[in-house]
Amino acid sequence: MATNELPREHYLNSEFGIKSWLLTKDHKRIGILYLLSITFFFFIGGFFATLIRIHLLTPEGALVSADNYNKLFTMHGIMMVFFFLIPSVPAVLGNFVLPLMLGAKDVAFPKINLLSWYIFIIGGVVTLWALVSGGVDTGWTFYTPFSTTFSNTHVITAALGIFIAGFSSILTGLNFIVTIHRMRAPGLTWFRLPLFVWATYATSLIQVLGTPVIAITIVLVALERAFHIGVFDPAYGGDPVLFQHMFWFYSHPAVYIMILPGMGIISELISTFSRKPIFGYKFVAFSSLAIAVFGFIVWSHHMFIAGISVYAAMVASFLSFAVAIPSAIKTFNWAATLYKGSIRVPFRIARPCSMPLVFWVCLRLAVSPDCFWLPWDSTCTCTIRISSSPTSTTSWWVAW
Repeated sequence: MATNELPREHYLNSEFGIKSWLLTKDHKRIGILYLLSITFFFFIGGFFATLIRIHLLTPEGALVSADNYNKLFTMHGIMMVFFFLIPSVPAVLGNFVLPLMLGAKDVAFPKINLLSWYIFIIGGVVTLWALVSGGVDTGWTFYTPFSTTFSNTHVITAALGIFIAGFSSILTGLNFIVTIHRMRAPGLTWFRLPLFVWATYATSLIQVLGTPVIAITIVLVALERAFHIGVFDPAYGGDPVLFQHMFWFYSHPAVYIMILPGMGIISELISTFSRKPIFGYKFVAFSSLAIAVFGFIVWSHHMFIAGISVYAAMVASFLSFAVAIPSAIKTFNWAATLYKGSIRVPFRIARPCSMPLVFWVCLRLAVSPDCFWLPWDSTCTCTIRISSSPTSTTSWWVAW
């Protein structure tokens, strides 16, 4: 009989003490370490976002000066992009469930896996030091020549922190690629892999191929700022648009580092709760790889106003439309999977998932009662109904 109980000895109680966590090579524990550290950086970034919103309560700005607002905006972006969004799903869920899905005891290189977490923490600490010692005001994109010449803030220190954290992303991606290639259970061929594994594989390719580019770019920014080597600064014969090409060559694929694992999760959930195998398995699997490939050739659509030629802009526009094709393949295959499926969502899952919607409705009503295009004095009831069985329903009512 199936049971949800953990075995008597598991990853949480096999060893005790802080030392056992800080020196662990268990992929599940390392996933939890990533979860805790990423959550910490999320709250730091959220704190900066809160200060920004408080400042914008009044048109003239109620909290900080213009320079400090630029610093808040930059620090929020750096924390959220480089230390929350990019590592969140691959580092947490990838570490925790990837070996389990492959039937492996652990990832291919457990020690390097732990090392990647320590590198991530070191990068985060260095970046936090830059933020608390005066901040950065360049925006999270570090556009030149402002970041290399005109900014008087701690650009090099922040760049160093992001550079260090990039090695964590590279090592994690490399670890996952080798694990998927070499540590699959006997009989688990490529087209029997869970779709989350395919999505993680595509994400890892982006991490390994794209992250070195942003690392080199950030190093060049630091060298340009410190020694005026003339790569990006036009005063020394450099080209600031070259920085934008190099930056977005990584930063657009980074969007797919964030979303591809989420698409893998959606594929698994839809198949599970519709009680059907995913429709068009191979198409969904290869669409993940296609998204990764297309992600590397559409970066210039971030540069339409940067001075690129009309013909380059036309090519970028065409490729940007083309990248939607593999995403649409996923969407239509998800819809086909749901068609005539036995869709059942357990109440213990549906209830917490519905609460953000209830919270959003209440918040919108509190902030802007006319946001639903209804007069304030009208009487209306908004009902969200979720069924755990044909005879049992739970409802929440929001009335105004």
